[in-house]
Amino acid sequence: MDTGSNRRRNLEGEVAKLVTIKLVSFDVYMALIDIQGSLTPVTAAALDLDTEAADEFVRLWRAKQMERAAASNSLGLGRTLFRDCTRMGLDYVLARHGIDLPDDQRRELVSAWDAIRPWPEAIELVGEVKNRGYVTAILSNGDHDMLAALAKPFGDKMDHILSAESAGVYKPHPAVYDLPETELKIAKADVLHVAGSGNDVMGAIATGMRCYWSNRNGDRVIDTTYVPTGEGADLTGVLELL
Repeated sequence: MDTGSNRRRNLEGEVAKLVTIKLVSFDVYMALIDIQGSLTPVTAAALDLDTEAADEFVRLWRAKQMERAAASNSLGLGRTLFRDCTRMGLDYVLARHGIDLPDDQRRELVSAWDAIRPWPEAIELVGEVKNRGYVTAILSNGDHDMLAALAKPFGDKMDHILSAESAGVYKPHPAVYDLPETELKIAKADVLHVAGSGNDVMGAIATGMRCYWSNRNGDRVIDTTYVPTGEGADLTGVLELL
């Protein structure tokens, strides 16, 4: 068996499939923006913490935010707003650290999630994707208002905002990945989704999308049945699939 020829045919087949891509969708909170780099200094200043302690605080905050979002998918009581998940995560970590913070300062910290900075290459990358003729969209767990704030630095480079709020659930529920079809009339087979986490990769691949993983932490998917179509240490590898 000529395994080299087989590999070439498989690669050629995959490239041919990617020719059908019409929409490139982007996760926000892991793929497009730098949560730790943006929120660590804000948290350090607000709580009078050193950088290391603030970094650990933000990591736990993010984990608890996502834990509450995941619970929302399972409780059967409707989607808890992502802003509320963010506030609950903050309240949890403050309580764990024994920090008593006034309500107005808690609101300010939650509002800081609306001003998280994009990764250095993100704006130019999204612009290049659009310049190549693809439709661009955010496809993210954030509420509509949160995503609209985070989309501002991208200007007209970002064509659409698809929020999990419209689906009534959070990723990796398949209803979120249905949004390009239900709202833009673009089939999942014609979407390349840019993920920032392993769960997002699995959600996209399981529903029939192609997926590029901007894997800055060198992680891997927990279930290798759902490996990404492409993967790299930042967003720039997306262009190799287009």
